[in-house]
Amino acid sequence: MAIMIPKLPRDYEPASLEGEMFEALSRLSEDYYVIHSFKNVFVKDNILHEGETDFIIFNPNDGIICIEAKAGQVKYSAGEWQYSTGKPMKHGGPYNQAAQNKWDLLAVIRSSSLNKLQYRIKLLHAVWFPSIKESDMESNRFPAEFDRNITLTMEALHDPITAIKKIFEIELENNIKTDLSSNDVERLLREVICPEFNIFPTCTFGIDLKKIVFHRLLKEQQGLLNYLTDQRSAVINGAAGTGKTMIAVEKAMRHARVGQKVLFLCYNTYLREYLVEKYYHENIDYYTVAGFACCLCDCKEPDYKAAADKIFELYLKETFQYTHVIVDEGQDFGADQIEEAELLQNIHDIMIDSDNANGTFYVFYDKLQLVQAEKVPKYIADAECKLTLYKNCRNTENIAITSLKPITERRAILYEGAVKGEPARIHFRSDSNCVIERVKEIIQGLEDRGIFDIVILTCDTEKRSILAEVVKNGKFQKKLFTTCRKFKGLEADAIILVDITVSTFLSENVLRYYVGASRARICLEMITTMGDEECTSVLENIICYNNKIRKPKRELAIALNALPNIE
Repeated sequence: MAIMIPKLPRDYEPASLEGEMFEALSRLSEDYYVIHSFKNVFVKDNILHEGETDFIIFNPNDGIICIEAKAGQVKYSAGEWQYSTGKPMKHGGPYNQAAQNKWDLLAVIRSSSLNKLQYRIKLLHAVWFPSIKESDMESNRFPAEFDRNITLTMEALHDPITAIKKIFEIELENNIKTDLSSNDVERLLREVICPEFNIFPTCTFGIDLKKIVFHRLLKEQQGLLNYLTDQRSAVINGAAGTGKTMIAVEKAMRHARVGQKVLFLCYNTYLREYLVEKYYHENIDYYTVAGFACCLCDCKEPDYKAAADKIFELYLKETFQYTHVIVDEGQDFGADQIEEAELLQNIHDIMIDSDNANGTFYVFYDKLQLVQAEKVPKYIADAECKLTLYKNCRNTENIAITSLKPITERRAILYEGAVKGEPARIHFRSDSNCVIERVKEIIQGLEDRGIFDIVILTCDTEKRSILAEVVKNGKFQKKLFTTCRKFKGLEADAIILVDITVSTFLSENVLRYYVGASRARICLEMITTMGDEECTSVLENIICYNNKIRKPKRELAIALNALPNIE
């Protein structure tokens, strides 16, 4: 019995008799391979070509036959092959189609790593009329492409072996003979005639998919951008991950692309460097507020009062070069020196009150990330136009929940179809050496999964960190190490949060935890040396855990929506 590929015929119209032909060909001997409905699709000269061979018969000793089947009535009239309805057949009729399928298969072999086989395998084509008897063929005249020797009829349904062998006996003009080794046969089947593959998603598939989802512009964000088109001044509030910086940059880019100068101010040096690297445009100047003050006054240390006066002076002289000013991390501009200088208010006034009707001033802020000042700037508090972004589009659902747990009972509002993601993990270790080894293990584990964008953040200061002695030039194991404060406004695929202590959860410090945890896009790993008593203290006095505490470490993890990893 022949080897049938597939084992059962593919879907076909009963009137085509392909089921009957499939059954007949299955009676060939076991050294035959029969492929039903072989499809060949390729693009050549930017044109899509789609071909289908009804049957391919492959015998390792004899070669390959491409068979085109035509059941029912067929006729040839007015120089063309026609169906019984009189409709012309495609591809110039069955013989031309069978021949073309043969040449297409040869092209596949030529373009493969088995291209040398084109000189060692006989390729033939044939047409099968399963509804027509051989005697019916004798009383008709056929076009030039017809040849009785490459034509099968109803009789082949009863005796396919004789019919197929007769075709294989035909010699080719180039005198090619089939001469294949067992390895040639195996590879020809596996790579060309009946290729097999089993493609698994890469280990980074889930990560890549999450990045695609996170970086799309949500309808909420798009709507806000459209609204700002007609709003010259606004302050926009949003929790971590709601896309404030994304919108701020997109707004700046829209102005820059039409030749308008934009001043983009932020607080953190790391954020400014990131923006310059990722979103450089000749019409956008990115500054930290300190750097901008120094630039204005040509000094090494920022003098915000002098900077505010200089801005007003440039306005009076009509030499302030910017049409638009965008402020990110606006909550941190409430630091005493900046607030006393009324820097935000001054910039707003010269942008909005000037004769330039196109001038705009936008401030983006998050009151929950107030880690550089004690209160938001007066300008933000008193602003007339306040907008709010609600939907988190950076974090997975689990990370968003974990970051908010110690500061609010409110659940994170996530975008439709949000990625749930894996839970954060909190690792309990006994001393600094164990913490260092665990950080190394976490980094290796993340990299094994294809995650290389890893940042280590301390909830304390660099000098007091448990990793201080092993960090060199701001790096640990070649990964950036910095504070939650300094990394505010940025994000990474994975965040390792260290130096989590009882004091981390105190009201004056807990926003650092929120800032650090919310920087993680995909993975959040937290490490602490807190023991049972300290965990109990956090649960009872800070997080207000109401259940009876039996296993403090595990229950602290649960309270933070995290999985415990206990030494």
